[in-house]
Amino acid sequence: MNKRFVLVVDDSSDFLSLVELALEPVAEQHHLGILHATSGQEALALLEQHPSTAALLTDLAMPTMDGLELIRRCRSRFPLLQIVVLSGRSDSGAIIEAIRAGASDYIIKPPTLEELESSLLSALERYSQLDRQLQVRDKLEQYERELAIAAGIQRQMLPLPLDSSRCRSVSVAALLMPARHVAGDFYDHWLMPDDRLAVCIGDVSGKGISAALLMAMTKTLLRSHIEHGSTIAEALTATNRVLASNNPQAYFVTAIAAIFDPKTGTLEICNAAHADPFCISADGGIRQLSLPHGMPLGALETSTYQSIQVHLSAGDRVLFYTDGVLDALSGDLAEQEHVWRQVICRALAHHGVDLPSALIAELSSVWVAEHLPDDVTVLMLQLTDSAQHADVHTVQREAVGT
Repeated sequence: MNKRFVLVVDDSSDFLSLVELALEPVAEQHHLGILHATSGQEALALLEQHPSTAALLTDLAMPTMDGLELIRRCRSRFPLLQIVVLSGRSDSGAIIEAIRAGASDYIIKPPTLEELESSLLSALERYSQLDRQLQVRDKLEQYERELAIAAGIQRQMLPLPLDSSRCRSVSVAALLMPARHVAGDFYDHWLMPDDRLAVCIGDVSGKGISAALLMAMTKTLLRSHIEHGSTIAEALTATNRVLASNNPQAYFVTAIAAIFDPKTGTLEICNAAHADPFCISADGGIRQLSLPHGMPLGALETSTYQSIQVHLSAGDRVLFYTDGVLDALSGDLAEQEHVWRQVICRALAHHGVDLPSALIAELSSVWVAEHLPDDVTVLMLQLTDSAQHADVHTVQREAVGT
């Protein structure tokens, strides 16, 4: 910590000596250095040399640069500096003018020892408070910068659009809306070498940076295991084993992994304690798939997972989502499911808009909270005869006017 100083400015060397002598006990008690100057120019030079100066005690009547001009310059260049005027002028006009210029206290000469000590101690306390506030602000700004970088990295981790030359019978669209700068939700999709489509969605317990780091780890593990030939049940099992083996904070992840085979129209799907997706048929019928639920990833190292197969027909859509959708609705669990189904029905009536965007637009009208209590992610897989893929992207909450 830099040593703090008190600067006394007066064109009378005798008065300077008296003030320094009076301030010595306080300076010693608070480990302060005492500086002195006989002019405004000399005072500014000393302040530049000693930027940790906490208090300035200055006269008003000085040659060349008077005290008011010194105060104005100090206020613009040294915002933390506490300024006390020591002046022989006792009229209210002088006091008001000094305060307006930036002084925080005014003592009429000759000051008593008690006045000097009290004024200096108050100035030091104000300086310390402002210094702490500035440090907190700087830390918050640094944290905001780091969060912005983390959010940018997360956006770069979103999957690229599907290759339309290889994927003509299925399209994917998704939206991810973080409750904070960074999300604990994730989704992923990619085409495998045999043109099967892999899809993953998940939700990490907790929020913020910790959740985002676990999200990135989970997403990476799932993709790696599937790409190296594991079944989706094996991929979830292996990912769970890694997460649970070193989980001191007891975080967990709910997730679904699925693989769609366009040759057979079969969707193999495996659930680790995640919300069951909805299947929407070409004629508008809606049913929620009933999947076997395994334990959340990271909760129990010995957990295993079971997949099932669902046959899809042309025009069918499978809607995956995270429970942030429900958390933003009514607080009653039964009511949440009912409202969510209504939202899906209304979103299906939107024409020329991909379903996730329509869902978010409809959800924004029924959210009960001013701010999202949790990340919200929706992902839709749709079978078509020769569909071009839909762009997969992330939309921030304010982009939909909520």
